[in-house]
Amino acid sequence: MINAAKMLLGLMCLGGTLVLAGQWYLETEPQREPSRVAFVNYCASCHGPDGFATHLLSQAHTAQNADALTSRIKLQHADLIAHAQLPEPMIKALALYVIEQRQGLPSIADSHNHVIPTGVIESQHHDFEVELVTRVGKGPYSIAPLPDGRILLVEKVRGLSVVSNSGKRGDLVEGTPRVWSEIAQVRGSFAVLGSMLDVQLHPDYTNNGWIYLSHSDRCQLDCGSPWPVTMVRVVRGRLKGNRWIDNEVIWSVHKDKYTVVPDAVASGRLAFDHQDFVYVTVGGKSTYDNLHVMDTPYGKIHRFRDDGSVPEDNPFWQGKKVRDPASSRNTVWSFGHRTAQGLTTDPRTGDIWATEMGPRGGDEINLIQRGGNYGWPLFTEGLDYNGEYITIGEDLGLDFEYSQTIPPFIDFTPAPSLSNFVFHNGDQFPKWQHDLLVGSLRAQTLFRIRIEQGKTVEKERLLTKLGRIRDVEMGHDGSVYVLIEHKESGSLLRLVPSA
Repeated sequence: MINAAKMLLGLMCLGGTLVLAGQWYLETEPQREPSRVAFVNYCASCHGPDGFATHLLSQAHTAQNADALTSRIKLQHADLIAHAQLPEPMIKALALYVIEQRQGLPSIADSHNHVIPTGVIESQHHDFEVELVTRVGKGPYSIAPLPDGRILLVEKVRGLSVVSNSGKRGDLVEGTPRVWSEIAQVRGSFAVLGSMLDVQLHPDYTNNGWIYLSHSDRCQLDCGSPWPVTMVRVVRGRLKGNRWIDNEVIWSVHKDKYTVVPDAVASGRLAFDHQDFVYVTVGGKSTYDNLHVMDTPYGKIHRFRDDGSVPEDNPFWQGKKVRDPASSRNTVWSFGHRTAQGLTTDPRTGDIWATEMGPRGGDEINLIQRGGNYGWPLFTEGLDYNGEYITIGEDLGLDFEYSQTIPPFIDFTPAPSLSNFVFHNGDQFPKWQHDLLVGSLRAQTLFRIRIEQGKTVEKERLLTKLGRIRDVEMGHDGSVYVLIEHKESGSLLRLVPSA
């Protein structure tokens, strides 16, 4: 008995030590990041700790992007590079580090802090204020403003609810697909298998009442797995009081395609074009070689009709006699995506646009084209987190030319962790009309981007240090709504013109 008690005590001590060690490793990871270590070792003696002693972090510095600063470092510090034997990618990593410091990019853990600004915010075309509509629960992911002023709210680990006109958050809607509690929380983010994702109204909602939900459907023993596995699925239904009725599965994949990869990369963003086709994003919820295999759903944007039927003009469609019954190729619209955390429609043209998270650097805004290859993981502007070039595509044997891919419409390097976005389409801020309002997670920034004749002509940070922005949507009254997440909760905000 004594030996057993000692063994149990020893195991408890070992477990506690491992937990503390893991916590220390995650908390100190930013200090051990390779480019920061290189800066401290080779640059701080002249530029000061983290560069604050000189003009290096000034936005007025002549090198304003990573490529330009990389070239400047090579030109001005050739002897140091040779002495330190810095490899080529580490020079770019140093440039990324400096620009990240200029932009005040926080660590992932610190990005869960939030500050809701008070008073008037000045911007290039409009001054505005930020109003708190309501506090929300943990894991907020998406919103859909209703024509009557209420707002549908999705919290990943709680489900669907309705926020009233007065800002009161109602009880969870009954009868929606099941969601599951988080398995763990890592640096403020939830690891979940079985969560609710996006919510979108049918374009003719006022007449048909259809609401579309994406969620990560979960199964285990019922699909032959010894552990829980999930995959993105799309359903539609209607609200009757506070109940979800008329539920229909609109898009799903074979259970063989469900994976144990957590839902953080599931994506599941929804959008409609002008012909009422539905689009849904699926992240890299598998190994990256599957992103270019048409029979798998991962790393792709899928297209289908609003009733779930599949149009035969999809680029990789095959008839039943040819197609593998477990294949999801018939709905593939574009491929080679890493994690498309944003999807929106240009209200003028019906074009579909997506944001995409890259690795360190390499976030993108893309105009989605039929059958387009968006290049990941063979081509990216980003670096690996260890400060080396991305070689995943080469290691997997992917072989296609850059000319065969669709390049980013807008590249964000360093990466702010782009999330969802929307085209401004309202009367309250008329000088923002048709501009993109783009959210970000790590950068905690709301961007405004103006595109004219296929080029970016304006790019402005409307709000910074706001919090991790999960969704940006237009209200039917022209209001701009922003959904942010905190460590254990979130906030629904509204932008209003200043007096």
